[in-house]
Amino acid sequence: MNVIKLRLYVTGQTPSAARAVATLDDVLKEFEGRMEVEVIDVLEDPISALNDDVYATPTVFRISPEPVRRLFGDLSRKETIIDGLGLS
Repeated sequence: MNVIKLRLYVTGQTPSAARAVATLDDVLKEFEGRMEVEVIDVLEDPISALNDDVYATPTVFRISPEPVRRLFGDLSRKETIIDGLGLS
């Protein structure tokens, strides 16, 4: 079974960051056992954000399976994340 790997970039403890994390928690529950999520705060790890060309937060990447896909902006709807990252 292939594990879906996501990476979420946020900036600090902002309301949009909290919504994105909460929404990804809901997505993680739906794909229980088949998904891993890494959350990176660009204030703590700006080099990772630069390496992934992150210029806006929140941004979420589907790292695997390839091809890599990204979504940024309002990540407060589970359906937006699932559809936008091609998880359905």
